[in-house]
Parts: sequence; structure tokens; C-alpha cells
Amino acid sequence: MPRAETRAAAPDRSAHIGARLRAIRQQKRLTLEQVVQGSGLDKSYLSRLERDLTTPSVATLVKVCDALGIRPGELFDPPKTRIVRRDSAPLANFGGEGVTERLLSQGLSGELMVLRSLIDPGGHGGELYTLDADVSFVTVLRGQLEFVVEDAHYFLGEGDSLTVSSRIPHTWRNPAAQEAEVLWVTSPFL
Repeated sequence: MPRAETRAAAPDRSAHIGARLRAIRQQKRLTLEQVVQGSGLDKSYLSRLERDLTTPSVATLVKVCDALGIRPGELFDPPKTRIVRRDSAPLANFGGEGVTERLLSQGLSGELMVLRSLIDPGGHGGELYTLDADVSFVTVLRGQLEFVVEDAHYFLGEGDSLTVSSRIPHTWRNPAAQEAEVLWVTSPFL
């Protein structure tokens, strides 16, 4: 039986924008003081604006958006989402042996990569390698995984997780006699 698609509700055109302004400011790692300097507006006013305690004029909104480096229309765009269905997740190949990988996230801006890997017994990542990314996270959904970081060996079982700098030489292998299923998260993927 086909699965029914869930549709998002129509956006609320009266939605408050303060939370979106705060989220954008924090994502860009800007302080409230930096937005004050960039917009010429009062810090207490901007704080109230971010808490939806005041409604800005168009001119004020333009000043804040300029200070944040965004266009005002972005505040009213629907949230960016991307869905990847289990059966349609694209295959990926990052050079491992005895592994089937599927790309679960295609990132909204390339900032995140999530892979689900099925690793055959003895499957491995090859020689030590690095990634052009800040951090890698792996969690074992089923089976076992040996994770090697330089000279250190970590043995992970079902439910175990490891976080490591992607720039440190590392590799992995399935040491067990049964298939392992793992989830990889790498961010930001450059």
C-alpha cells in the first residue's frame, strides 16, 4: 500500500520574525553588539525585537537584515528542508572495502553529511585517511566497529558512538563475523 505524503501546513503569514533573526545571528556567530554596530539600532530594541516584543518598521528590518548579511525576504521564506526516503537514498562510495554506503543527507548548503553504511565482516576503510571537515561522528546501530585513530584502537558495539577530528588520520573495520550497520555524521563538510 503506498505511503501517504505528509504535507506541511501553509505558512502563518503573521508569524513573528524575532526568533528567526536571533537564529540567523547565532548561526553567523554574531553578537547582539555586532548587529547594533552594523545597524545603528539600540541594543535593548534589538533584544526586544529578537524576543518578538516589538514589531519593526520596514526601514528597521532592512537595517537589521543588512547587518546580518541577508535579504529581508529570507525571513519569510519557508524553512529549508530536504527529505531522503530510505529506498531512494543515493549510493555513495568513499573508497572502503566491503561496504555499501547511502547518503542520507544532501545538506541544505553542504554543511553536513550523514551516511548509513552496511559493512560486511572484515570490511574496512583502507589506509589511515583524513577528511576536509571539522568533525566526524560515528554510531553503531548494529554489530561492531573497530575505529583506529592514529595508533589508538577503539572497539564500538551496538549503541556506542565516537566523535573525532576529521583531520586526524583514522580508519575503521568490521572485526565481527556479521554485518555491521553504522551511521556517520561529518560537519562541516567542505
